Amino acid sequence: MSKRQSLQGRGVRGFHRDRRGAVLVEFIVAFMPLMITFSSFAQMAQIVTARLMLRHATVVGARAASVISNANNNTPDQKQGNNQDEIKAAVIAALGPTDPKTGLGLWEKTMGDLTVDVNDQSSCDDPYGLVTVRVRANYRCAVPFGNRLVCGLTGTHPIDDQLGFPHQGARYADGGGAKCGN
Repeated sequence: MSKRQSLQGRGVRGFHRDRRGAVLVEFIVAFMPLMITFSSFAQMAQIVTARLMLRHATVVGARAASVISNANNNTPDQKQGNNQDEIKAAVIAALGPTDPKTGLGLWEKTMGDLTVDVNDQSSCDDPYGLVTVRVRANYRCAVPFGNRLVCGLTGTHPIDDQLGFPHQGARYADGGGAKCGN
């Protein structure tokens, strides 16, 4: 008697005693929670790495803004205005290299909606006032299974960082600073 005939002869009553495939089912039952847990930890590790990158970019942007920002025209050797574009360029340069083929930053594959806000509180009376830079981005979660669990249905995780340094203003011109009041 062949194996096939013996299975057909047992019918439904003998089916519950058949143990073939039990190991596969047990493996799947144990594997899926482990896979989802591992994927979630991998996704969280990538988010932490992105936060570190954005923190570094915020420090570079704040240092650049403390020298470059001239919103109140109290630094004689800088061009007038808050110089937002130059500060954002410093933040983007700190996020990493650009792809020579496309000209896009490699960070743009994982982060989107990058915004850089500069708040210059220096003045002619206080040229050393605080200059604060706030950098915001949305990290695109991409690890299978982990992205939905960690980042939700949107598939993105917002990252926000802020830092301030004293403005490197000047008091050495007449009137408490260069071009004050002009």
